[in-house]
Amino acid sequence: MDNTNESRRFVLTIAELILLLVTFFLTGCATVENRPAAPTGDVLTTCRMLFQEVDAAIDRVGVRDYGSSPVRDFRYLRTTRLLASFGGELTAEKYWTAWTTHMADLDAESRALELRNLPTSLEGYRNGTLGEELNRCRERLLAADLAQPERRIMLRDAARVPDDYVTWWQVLGLYPITAPFVSTRISAWHTETHNTFATPLAALPVAGELVRWASSPGALLTAPQVGDILHRSLDPLGIPMPTGIDLERLFDTFVPVWEVDVMDNNDRIGMSRWDNRPVVDVVHPTLYRKVSHTRFGNQVLLQLNYIVWFPARPGNDMYAGQLDGLNWRVTLGPDGEPWLYDVIHNCGCYHEFFPSHHLRLRDDLPTSYFEPPLLPQSAPEQQPLVLRIASHTHFIQRIYHDESPPKLPSDVQPMAWEEYDALRSLPTADGYRSLFGKYGLIAGTERPERFLLWPMGIRSPGAMRQWGRHATAFVGHRHFDDAFLIESLFTKAP
Repeated sequence: MDNTNESRRFVLTIAELILLLVTFFLTGCATVENRPAAPTGDVLTTCRMLFQEVDAAIDRVGVRDYGSSPVRDFRYLRTTRLLASFGGELTAEKYWTAWTTHMADLDAESRALELRNLPTSLEGYRNGTLGEELNRCRERLLAADLAQPERRIMLRDAARVPDDYVTWWQVLGLYPITAPFVSTRISAWHTETHNTFATPLAALPVAGELVRWASSPGALLTAPQVGDILHRSLDPLGIPMPTGIDLERLFDTFVPVWEVDVMDNNDRIGMSRWDNRPVVDVVHPTLYRKVSHTRFGNQVLLQLNYIVWFPARPGNDMYAGQLDGLNWRVTLGPDGEPWLYDVIHNCGCYHEFFPSHHLRLRDDLPTSYFEPPLLPQSAPEQQPLVLRIASHTHFIQRIYHDESPPKLPSDVQPMAWEEYDALRSLPTADGYRSLFGKYGLIAGTERPERFLLWPMGIRSPGAMRQWGRHATAFVGHRHFDDAFLIESLFTKAP
């Protein structure tokens, strides 16, 4: 009897949803040219129900995108750590408009990918009409909520990104006792890294063959040209938002050369795709790019992310596993010069900083239960930079500017450009699928180290994960996308 009732309720829900979609389609077409200024309560209720139904379908089949975070009680918006940092600074209407527009755009982008990633068995959810109606509903709900002061307060307080550290794991793992042991191992790795960077470049060991990968950049921009692009692309919140040819030229100007010690295919840069599981196709070397931002003082700085993937980190140790990769990030100052370079592996591990002459490490950093930042080398002043990368571990060994570029084009392997967000919806044999799963983790890339390091509170340490889900410190709390990450570690040099 219970199963029969459940079936009837399920059929009724589907029937109601179809009726809602038909109603939406008809009313949307009828009112698109003469939309009322203030949506009625019934329209808003129906819109909220639609978002609730779609969210249920997305969560039921596990295609939720974790690139940004849903805003509690505001299903039509998503946020990031950067946007959440503006919550207490919305002192004018133009700031509210810019802030909520960014969050609405994030939801529209994520939801379109989620709908495309749904199985073909849910074709009713995957059609284009539904996406368009969700966009119309988002506009109506946002207009209604912004018209109510109490809803604005709720939105400002709800626009938060959950911590990527699991507190109860730390409690269960006796974090105050276990963290000092982890700190000891981290200190040893810092020492090993400093010793590597202290070794003359020509004396660095080569296990296989040094191979370079590079894109084909255009003419390099000067610092004043970069500064001009940044200044004229500022939105009302002061966020640099370059687009089109301006963004292309910025990425071209600061793109690095990847010099890898290649022993086997696991050291070759490739293209990520889905072939019944995540794989890296080394036949098609690809450089993925992504824009991000950080805050420093009263300014928002543009960051250029260059991401590569390797098929695996081979070996028999606890750090080995399928897929590996690096995220090289360039933080540009408002003067158009790079203020900081930093790099992580795509697990969020092995975070290293390479400051320019614009920054110096803060003197007031914590000394207990805090993972000190690793600064193995100052940043070179000239472009392009060459990143020397070890075989198998894919550790950065040196950052340098090569005064003598390769004599022949054949000495450099060409790389194609691709947007990082393409990984959130990859073509498969029967549709589309994100490279990333729950909590942004890539299934099948788990490392044995997770059984040892879980008391630090990080989900599946060593596993590859999605941008925006990188916890980068085992001791203490630090996220790669923290809005004030650089400011918390560095200060402006005299």
